Amino acid sequence: MNQLIVEGLGKRYELASSADERTPTGVLRRLAVRVRRSTTNGQEREQSREFWALRDVSFLVEPGTVLGVIGANGAGKTTLLKILARIITPTEGRVVGSGRVVSLLELGAGFDPDLSARENIFLNAAMLGVPRAVVTRRFDQILEFAEVDTFVDTPLKHYSSGMYLRLAFSVAINMEPSILLADEILAVGDESFQERCLERVKQEAERGLTVLFVSHDMEAIVRVCDRTLWLNAGRVLGFGDSEEVVADYQTSVWARGMTGSERGRHVNRFAIIHDVKVVTEDGREVRGMPTNEMTYLRMRFELLENHLCACAAYDVRARGQLIFRTADPLGMRVFRTGGMWEALMRLPHRFFNEMTYSVVPSLTVAREGEGRRQYVLMGEPLSFIVYAPDGTERREKDVRASGYLTPQFRWKFQRVDEQPEGVQGVARF
Repeated sequence: MNQLIVEGLGKRYELASSADERTPTGVLRRLAVRVRRSTTNGQEREQSREFWALRDVSFLVEPGTVLGVIGANGAGKTTLLKILARIITPTEGRVVGSGRVVSLLELGAGFDPDLSARENIFLNAAMLGVPRAVVTRRFDQILEFAEVDTFVDTPLKHYSSGMYLRLAFSVAINMEPSILLADEILAVGDESFQERCLERVKQEAERGLTVLFVSHDMEAIVRVCDRTLWLNAGRVLGFGDSEEVVADYQTSVWARGMTGSERGRHVNRFAIIHDVKVVTEDGREVRGMPTNEMTYLRMRFELLENHLCACAAYDVRARGQLIFRTADPLGMRVFRTGGMWEALMRLPHRFFNEMTYSVVPSLTVAREGEGRRQYVLMGEPLSFIVYAPDGTERREKDVRASGYLTPQFRWKFQRVDEQPEGVQGVARF
């Protein structure tokens, strides 16, 4: 297969500013503006009414490459895949390549829920231009991978979403594609199926299949992808080695605050975060934190080299909101030797309210004397519940704790006219 070449790709959408402009008259008015633009070299362009989902995107993919595509929500990842799948046309630029393109952009796209799995497999193959002889030869493999052989003659409308997904992926990967486009759809399946999909993608890439894989799971991107494309607001911010591009992306994510869609990496070339636990003063691991006891967050991590600098930090969340971020006040500590380490951070009692919290641990790592830093983030946060033990004194109803935190500050009351004469400010107490 030839290389996949993308040159100067751009996709522009016209934004209607009012309901009136979505009427037939409004559409005709916008078409007239486009005609005037073409005759006046774009001088009448109204920038505020344009949205570029992609702008000046260029890259080259060799056959047999698994290319990861990363970026925040709205970065243009799905738009790029839709253009490559010929679902939408670009406003500018071009795509050059050859071979059969199979896309997994929507769960069960192209399937008829009233037809059985057997009928849908042959129907999908016909739509992709795959000869019936090829489908017949691979039919048993499709059913075996999808694990739906028992229900091969059952209409798909009776399938669970997991069965639907397994069948969709199995059909796509067995249709002898030259290019496979896979969006975050693979995250719908259970963890074991996701692992099987990723392993199958790696195997097919070794045979020459080119894959574009969109995901928010940085672990999967680094493990499976040879190279990675980082999109932001429709433009390319990074393209190259997956480890380096993902490290830069994680740095950007960490700087602006973790989003719920991002799944971090617990390992990179410098360090591994093994776990984070809530522990008591005597070292017991607990999932519940009494409001009247002192507990600790314990992060265990492994440094893979000597002479590294590292800084541990936590994001603490509740009800989907970032409550606070805290980091080692000493900053980048120097660790002369690698190996297993643990960091303990004390959680003060009577500080958290009675609810469930989640903690995302992170580690900033760099070689001693080097400025380039890399971030290690746990993809799955630790959750713990804060509760008031039975028998403890409760607050009165009129001063019941509210909010995410209930810190106990020191208070002092005094009559203003009883203060010593000449005292300025507030006396320490």
